[in-house]
Amino acid sequence: MFGYVLPNKGELKVRELEEYQGWYCGLCRRLQKEYGFSGRLSLNYDMTFLAMILSSLYDVDKKVTYGGCIAHPIRKKYKYDTMYVSYAASMNILLTYYKCLDDWQDDRNLIRGTYGAVLHQAGRRGSGQYPDQSEMIRQCLEELKQAELRNEADLDLVSGLFGRICGALFAPEKDIWYQDLYHMGFYLGKFIYLLDAYEDMNEDEKKDCYNPLIRLKEQKREKFDDYMHDIFVMMMSKAGRAYDRLPIVENSGILDNIIYSGVWQKYNRILSAADKDNLKTDNP
Repeated sequence: MFGYVLPNKGELKVRELEEYQGWYCGLCRRLQKEYGFSGRLSLNYDMTFLAMILSSLYDVDKKVTYGGCIAHPIRKKYKYDTMYVSYAASMNILLTYYKCLDDWQDDRNLIRGTYGAVLHQAGRRGSGQYPDQSEMIRQCLEELKQAELRNEADLDLVSGLFGRICGALFAPEKDIWYQDLYHMGFYLGKFIYLLDAYEDMNEDEKKDCYNPLIRLKEQKREKFDDYMHDIFVMMMSKAGRAYDRLPIVENSGILDNIIYSGVWQKYNRILSAADKDNLKTDNP
């Protein structure tokens, strides 16, 4: 359920793309430094956005380094580090750790269970540093599990649980920006949850796995895709309104790109894949 909040690189200027890469590499470096190679494996675009938006909003001191890394030993790159890059790294670990535990408890996924065991100490350390965020993740994932067991069809309820997780992660400071950051994270989280379900729907239906959209698809039939499009637009419109109220100047071009264009790339790829499948069906 990660990797949806990314930039539309084709619409970024060269300078902006290099700037974004600096934040991405900085988060990777911070994960490696604080949690080792196993922590670095959890790197994703979503937490890069979190690091960027909090660092830009609060205009915190930024440390810049330049050099290679394990993944790119020859090609040197800029790497950015701030207090919120460290925070995003911890949130990255907490989300991955609890999701691995959840996957192991649900279906005994050996790979996820093993990775969760590897991250055990890192997860406990993150929980100690950020108990409120840790408890919100644990509690909402548990409620999601219970919702799955009863085959919950209320989209607002199940997506809202992941929205609460993202809201808590995006609003670490109890200040004047708390409400806007929380609402942006909340609706972004709902968008991510539903888009993930939308992408996995056909596969989940074949495997008889829980997916809150399967029953809705049966009810809406040919109007289902249009209905979901309207929901996605509504979620991102609300997230965008909260984002617009934040007085962000630094990196605003990159962040605008992600909020208004980048997050739609996965949705567009899902539609393209569906169109190709339909074409194969129509032309055997």
